[in-house]
Amino acid sequence: YPITPKYASIKKDKAYLRYNASFEAEIRYVYNKKGLPILIINEHDNWKRIIDPDGIKGWMHKSMISNKKTFINKKKQDLIKFLQEKNLIIAVVNTGVIGKIIKCEKLYCQVKVNKYKGWLKKEFLWGIKKN
Repeated sequence: YPITPKYASIKKDKAYLRYNASFEAEIRYVYNKKGLPILIINEHDNWKRIIDPDGIKGWMHKSMISNKKTFINKKKQDLIKFLQEKNLIIAVVNTGVIGKIIKCEKLYCQVKVNKYKGWLKKEFLWGIKKN
């Protein structure tokens, strides 16, 4: 990759993914998921080449992109209140749910999903550096 890939998220309620880095370029995909994590893999002027959680690649204007760190849950899992008490479950987080990342440890990330705050298994979250 020409740049070091970095995670970001979609800033707007509606965002367009294009085949090329231009407003004249054909639209490849329309996102209606504010907060969806994306991986930026290249840039050209005010455009970023991204990969979405499904592996779709294209160009998105920087005005549509936020540096806020988010994730999408790739496997249904329990949101736990404390790392020390894994049986204290606050909520069940379904596949496809988007949330905000607070911080990550080795195997778990502390996240906020709607009004719930707790820990999820890192291995099932897309949008987070694995190291």
